[in-house]
Amino acid sequence: MRYGRSTFGAVGALTLITMTLTGCGGEIHDVEDQLSEHFLDPLTSAGIAQTVESTCRYGTPVEAVWYLQATVQLQAAKQDVADVLADAGVVVEPDADLRFVWQEGTEPGGGGGPRWPFSGKGRYGWHGSISAEGEVTSLRVVFNNAEHTGLQGGIGWAEVCPGTTPAAAAGTAATS
Repeated sequence: MRYGRSTFGAVGALTLITMTLTGCGGEIHDVEDQLSEHFLDPLTSAGIAQTVESTCRYGTPVEAVWYLQATVQLQAAKQDVADVLADAGVVVEPDADLRFVWQEGTEPGGGGGPRWPFSGKGRYGWHGSISAEGEVTSLRVVFNNAEHTGLQGGIGWAEVCPGTTPAAAAGTAATS
């Protein structure tokens, strides 16, 4: 079987069009897999005890894309956590009280990191920070633009993060 340049060009064009039209966020289950693969699994493999303190979504409308947040308490020194995550391919900012982290290939602030050609959409991943208070280190990460099919497919993310409703962001009290 012989494939010419036009076949590979057509496949490449179709892939590019699909990425442009569908975006580059991630479905909830893919987002959860990324959190495990890039952050939680390496920490578990290193023997660092973890407690998921909270999972929530920002207070945007349910039908919109979600901004997810997870906070994990870790029983290890901040530097040990930073070292494990760096070895696992997570980008860890140099030593500071608050150490910023993000998945390799993504970067917070730039619309999700490096942009795909022609789409203007970034590749999204988890990003956040590592901080320490006493002997407990806290990992707080956020995922922007998580795609979903409503509350049904995202039960663990149904709770709205405190202070993230549009009214709270505007500095006004939310009414019920």
